Amino acid sequence: MGQDTLKSYKIYKIVQLVILIIFAVAFFCYLHFDPLLKNNLYSNKNLLTICIFLWAFMIYSAISLFFDFTQLERNIVDVHALNETAFLDKLTRLPNRNTVDLLIDNYGERDISNTGGALITITNLPEINEKRGRKEGDNFLRKFASAFEKVGDRYGFAGRNSGNEFIVIIDDCTVDKMQNFVNDLSHEIQTEFSAVTPDDIPIRISFQYALNSEEKVTSVSELLSRIYQNAEKG
Repeated sequence: MGQDTLKSYKIYKIVQLVILIIFAVAFFCYLHFDPLLKNNLYSNKNLLTICIFLWAFMIYSAISLFFDFTQLERNIVDVHALNETAFLDKLTRLPNRNTVDLLIDNYGERDISNTGGALITITNLPEINEKRGRKEGDNFLRKFASAFEKVGDRYGFAGRNSGNEFIVIIDDCTVDKMQNFVNDLSHEIQTEFSAVTPDDIPIRISFQYALNSEEKVTSVSELLSRIYQNAEKG
């Protein structure tokens, strides 16, 4: 059961609880404000027995709904955790390769004639890992990912494709729009890495892109392949 389905089911249970509360309040008000029925309630064993069964049923229903809510909350948390594991990169919290593949599938028959994509690679990450250790390399990645996410989310889909590779896919993309993305990303990287010491290794990135208005391919996967081809040539 997906997270959206669980949330819908939770709403359904809330409606059930509201109806139960309305019924219980109406029932007790009816007993309290009707003097004849109130007097008969305690003098008529059969009527009292029926009311006791109704009260017991309402209490049981309320307890059952409470346990339903508890279990639903646990399930929603579990599904959320699974989704994060499956679709978010653990280190950077960016969409991971699974999400990139899912995005490609979801494009399906959509018009991608003006879609653009870019590959941003941290070229000196292996050097940082070697000279400073993996922990420092991970910190480096997190700082870059923070800058990349801030800018990428404003333009389109931004995700981490592999170790030092990041991808952005932009709809209605022109050369100017892609250049604006590059400029904004460069500015955000400078801001993110402004507090550096002389001993810090400066970040070095490479940037390759492809515009489908030029490539004329029929799928996003082909467009990404062209980007990688351009990266190999460059």
